[in-house]
Amino acid sequence: MTIFRFRQWSMFITCIFLYCFTITTYAQNSEVTASQKDLKAFEASLQSMSFKDIVEEYYVHRIPDSAKAATVINYLRTNFTTSKDNNEVAEAYITMSSWQNKNNNLQSALASLAIGIEKSKQAGNTPLLYEAYKKKGTYELFGGITEDALESFLEALALAKKMNTLKEQIETKNNISLIKIQVNDNLGAIDFYLENLQQIKASEDKSLESKIVTIYLGLTKAYINLDKHDEASWYINQGLSISKQTNNVAYQAYFKTFLGEIESNRGNYEKAHQLFKEVKELINKAGGSRSLDMFLKLYIGRNYAAQNKHELAIQEFLEGERLLQKNDIDYLSIQGLYTGLAKSYMATENIKESSKYFNKATEIDAKNDKIRAILKSRITKTELDGLKEQIDAIEVKSQQTTYYYALGIGILLIVIIGLIVYYKKQQRKNKARFQNVIRQLEEKRQQEKLRQENVITKEEVKPEKSVVSEKSKRIRKAQPEIDEKTQEILNKLAIFEADELFLSKESTLVEVAKKIQTNTTYLSKVINTYKEKSFTAYITDLRVDYAIERLSVDKKFRSFTIGAIAQEIGFKRSESLSKAFKVKTGLYPSYFIKELEKQEVTGLNQS
Repeated sequence: MTIFRFRQWSMFITCIFLYCFTITTYAQNSEVTASQKDLKAFEASLQSMSFKDIVEEYYVHRIPDSAKAATVINYLRTNFTTSKDNNEVAEAYITMSSWQNKNNNLQSALASLAIGIEKSKQAGNTPLLYEAYKKKGTYELFGGITEDALESFLEALALAKKMNTLKEQIETKNNISLIKIQVNDNLGAIDFYLENLQQIKASEDKSLESKIVTIYLGLTKAYINLDKHDEASWYINQGLSISKQTNNVAYQAYFKTFLGEIESNRGNYEKAHQLFKEVKELINKAGGSRSLDMFLKLYIGRNYAAQNKHELAIQEFLEGERLLQKNDIDYLSIQGLYTGLAKSYMATENIKESSKYFNKATEIDAKNDKIRAILKSRITKTELDGLKEQIDAIEVKSQQTTYYYALGIGILLIVIIGLIVYYKKQQRKNKARFQNVIRQLEEKRQQEKLRQENVITKEEVKPEKSVVSEKSKRIRKAQPEIDEKTQEILNKLAIFEADELFLSKESTLVEVAKKIQTNTTYLSKVINTYKEKSFTAYITDLRVDYAIERLSVDKKFRSFTIGAIAQEIGFKRSESLSKAFKVKTGLYPSYFIKELEKQEVTGLNQS
């Protein structure tokens, strides 16, 4: 009886299980069937659309709904790649290339674009031809085929100029600037970007403003490469602000990566690591990025290596190498991956692996030198014969390892000797400039001493009767007469200088005009005429002269940082003081202070 009941329960449970399984399977099949029905209905709807609307449907669904995007691509392939209209054939293949590239099939994308380009030419469709070359250059650039990318972008730029469309020209110049950065022409890239930025701001076309964030991204990297981290940080902050407003996660990831690179370079390793962690999250949120993910491994590895955490650095570098090989990509700047591995393995005393990656880095360096030489020459269009000689020399170097090392050492010695000669020459120049500043300072003191000795009566020392500068006297002789109002302004300026009011950060043209009770136009005219300089130059020169005088006598003042000195004498930033000091004396304030200290030590030793 018990066995019978047990069998009954077993059969019951089995039936329940089979029922649930059947229901679940049916539900899943129903969902698949429903999904397939949706796609069938979607595909059927394409038949009633125009060609342009079908292409638009692809770009609408490309990111959010890959199934529908794939359906559109299949529809284009089936119905339009054999069309009698070359325009439709061209645009169908160009659109297909976008999908192929999204799915990491670079070669298929380039093959589709080759057909798209040919058909666009046959149709005489310049805008479509531009679009094809722009996409081709972009795919090649991010696929590591930099030389071909440059040629594609130059074709696109020529077409953009032919169409006389500013948006397309800016777009293409931005892309060429990325290549300039890769060939270490950072200043050239900055010029391109700033020119584009100026054109955007001058244009009334508001759609161009969407290109600003791309420009900020390029400027950031160029300034980082030039070790100008303050300028780079400014563009990062601006770019992050824009990309957050537009909810562009990919751009946020790029800007934070560069911010992490700066913090790492500054020694703020933990802060850099936290930023890189945030970048990982942003990459995942954006759906992944082959190039950024790979470079992130390089930056994280460098950050670990800088902290002497070489085992962790090696892990990151190796993961970067794996991604590089997996994606079959070859970037010019990826050489740092192998250099990092060589150094970290050396630090862990793994000589075999260190040697292996050092050889890889050397091999890539030779290849990259060749590519950079070709790209730079193509961009600047200079001496093609000289370029060929460089290519031949690089090819010979790569074939003859011994000769390569000998030539490399020879070039290195020449460079070192050249740098030493240049350094010595600059030292002599700076010494002469320093002595000239000191001599002028002494002459100025002597003139002031003589002037004070020539003061006879109290009236002559009153501000109202103060003597204007020697330069003003010469000017006055050349003119019939200085009117009373002008003389009053010159006297008040003399008081302004004597009271050192120019040290205030509020010494703007408006504020100074208020102080001496005149208008800005008249004050500016008087300064231009009798001081022979603009108001800004006048104030700047007074501050620099004051700095020179005080630094020469005030040892405590010399111990201040350049930033503190700048704040003390009215400049808002240390860079402003350094630039003004350099323009007036040919020297940077740091060098001038150092030489004053040396002079003081020498004087003490002699005494």
